[in-house]
Amino acid sequence: MKKKSKIIISLIAVIIIVPVLVIAGFMTYISVTWHGNHEFQEYVYTQGPWGHEGTWASDDGNSYLVCDKESMQNGFVNGYFKVGNTWNKYEVSGMNRMVYLHVVKDGVIIKNTSGYMKFDGTTFTIYKLDKGIFGNDKFHYIITDK
Repeated sequence: MKKKSKIIISLIAVIIIVPVLVIAGFMTYISVTWHGNHEFQEYVYTQGPWGHEGTWASDDGNSYLVCDKESMQNGFVNGYFKVGNTWNKYEVSGMNRMVYLHVVKDGVIIKNTSGYMKFDGTTFTIYKLDKGIFGNDKFHYIITDK
């Protein structure tokens, strides 16, 4: 085989192999990330606010999650956030590492926002919420007895 033919075959092989490797790497990353997020969601839903009845309160007393059997069966907990001098009630739900806060009136969502959540076994953190609504980007919840 001529040298030119070997170079062309090598280039074609590289053009085929590189995209296949990139796609395989990306799919592996997606799979590992999805699996980790799903495990985290299961952990939060069994050990965190959705896992048992109780009240979670922030250290400053301006934020609460009230976890009762009825709301948990519907996939959310009730969140109360004090913004300025006003208390706002939200239905708080989560999926993977995202948290969703909905204001519901007569069974219809009239306002919502979302952020991210962390949970270390005792502290549930919601962060990167809409600063226009909350004026702050971080809320910590520490479990307390009901």
